[in-house]
Amino acid sequence: MRVAVRASLVALFVGLAVCSNAQTQQPQGQAQTLKLDRVEFKGLEKVKESDALEKSGLQAGQSVTVDDVDAAANRLLASGLFQNLSYQIKGKTDKAVVTFTVVEPKGGFPVAFDNFVWFTDDELAAAVKSKYPGFDGTAPEAGTVTEQIKQALQDLLNTHKIEGTVEYNLSSDPTGKKVVHLYSVKGPGLRVCKINYVGARALPEEILVQKSGGIFDNDYSRDYVQGFVESNLLPLYREQGYLRAAFSPPKAKPDSTADCEKGVGLTFYVDEGAVYVWGADSWEGNASLTAQELDAALGMKPREVANVVKVEKGLRAVRKAYGRKGYLDASVRASEDFDDEARSVSFRFKVSEGEQYHMGELTINGLGEVDANNLRGRWRLLHGDAFDEGYPEEFIKKVMPEFMKDSVHAGRPLPPLKGGVKMTPDRDKHLVDVTLDFKPDTTVTTGTPSNP
Repeated sequence: MRVAVRASLVALFVGLAVCSNAQTQQPQGQAQTLKLDRVEFKGLEKVKESDALEKSGLQAGQSVTVDDVDAAANRLLASGLFQNLSYQIKGKTDKAVVTFTVVEPKGGFPVAFDNFVWFTDDELAAAVKSKYPGFDGTAPEAGTVTEQIKQALQDLLNTHKIEGTVEYNLSSDPTGKKVVHLYSVKGPGLRVCKINYVGARALPEEILVQKSGGIFDNDYSRDYVQGFVESNLLPLYREQGYLRAAFSPPKAKPDSTADCEKGVGLTFYVDEGAVYVWGADSWEGNASLTAQELDAALGMKPREVANVVKVEKGLRAVRKAYGRKGYLDASVRASEDFDDEARSVSFRFKVSEGEQYHMGELTINGLGEVDANNLRGRWRLLHGDAFDEGYPEEFIKKVMPEFMKDSVHAGRPLPPLKGGVKMTPDRDKHLVDVTLDFKPDTTVTTGTPSNP
């Protein structure tokens, strides 16, 4: 791109040179110069003109050549402030105007500072802006900006004589929906050795500390710690009906006390909120199971503590109830309605049942024809029946022991069933094929044969 831009620039500059030749003759072999009257930028959105001008290295009154302007364009591109740019030179050689037409990077992902415990986020952002003036908390997905931010953070550590190396990763959560540019420090002095939970009452602070074993004695990572708290500590509150309990982001500071020498101390502020009781529930989209059947599977009773852990267990039971009727793809989406005055919560459940699956082929491997037919006769799901997802497990527990016992009584013990029952759903035909694999015991016994 720079070659193409340079070519167009030279053509414009030659036009300037022709106009000026009548006044001044340049020595042979010397690049013609022009004096800048003004440097302009078109297309600026987030970047300030003063910042762009500083990065270009040009200023009014300066004498430059085409090579100097081209180098300024390269500096602007290398700064990461712009995704693309072109430029023109207009006017007289003693009063020239350089105009840069720029395109700023669009979109991008948030930038996250993971474990810079010596600085606030504002201080980190200021350090980044000193190298990348257009920084607004985000960075383009690709380009040189991420490397410039990394260098700015490394320079900050070096300036404060802090031992450590800045690392960069494009990080995403398990869903892939939340993507961030994650910057962290690798080095000494980051071991978590103290945690305080300010505001903890319903759950004593010592209990929360005890449950935080996955944080202690590991290098501090704000990203990991926040995920740990949400996955391991919030459920303790939600199990007791504190549905609006929340933990603040951790406040991390270097700690030099006797019990935490050269480590990191963390402080969380806990907002427990109130205990909520179960109000009511409603079901939408259910056709194969009645609301009464779904309520029975859910197992919640009016005015009992709204234990969300129990609700989640109940929803798994709802999913199993649908599976027993052949709805293997059934899903339930829950939403909460809070009544703060009554301290109650009602749940609205939206069901997506999907297609009903039916029994496909039953395949039995590893048995002779007689035993295979005998076992197939004990299987109660016929081809085309609505598939019962819970039946195979019942078959293994109730039918298989009798079948194996009968084979022993008949004088032909059978090999064991390996791996249980394999169910293979066909998502297009909505059939489920079932396979039972009997494999002989391949254990070889070795020893010294006895003498006859």
